[in-house]
Amino acid sequence: MKNAWLLVITLVVAANACGKKSDPRAPELATPKLITNLAAKSSADGVALTWNRPTEYVDGSALKDLASFVIFRKEVSPSCLDCPVPYRELTTVNVEDREKFVRLKQYRFDDREVRSNTIYRYRVSSQLFDGTLSGPSNEVEVKR
Repeated sequence: MKNAWLLVITLVVAANACGKKSDPRAPELATPKLITNLAAKSSADGVALTWNRPTEYVDGSALKDLASFVIFRKEVSPSCLDCPVPYRELTTVNVEDREKFVRLKQYRFDDREVRSNTIYRYRVSSQLFDGTLSGPSNEVEVKR
């Protein structure tokens, strides 16, 4: 009798767990398309960055789970413009609930933690709710 109940419970659990949730996708196709229009402008308060939000994954399907943008910055020495300097994460810009389904939306971030007579380079990556990051955007350079 005990084995019969165990079999019934197993069948009920298995029946509820089966089913097609969605088409499987390779992880590399489930990342947002790259941001290609990052722009930077020096201002009195610092550096203003602007870019458009991606609307598709790299496989062309509609982007549905955009959570934020991660901004990366590196400081370049004026005496060695080609010296290898790693990008460091500067900040994360969250996508507000009301903005999640907007097709064409331009974002802006003002970096106010900059110094005069310094060269900065920036990149931005899109981030999904599961933490997946897109590849880096185009690189922009600004001299303060």
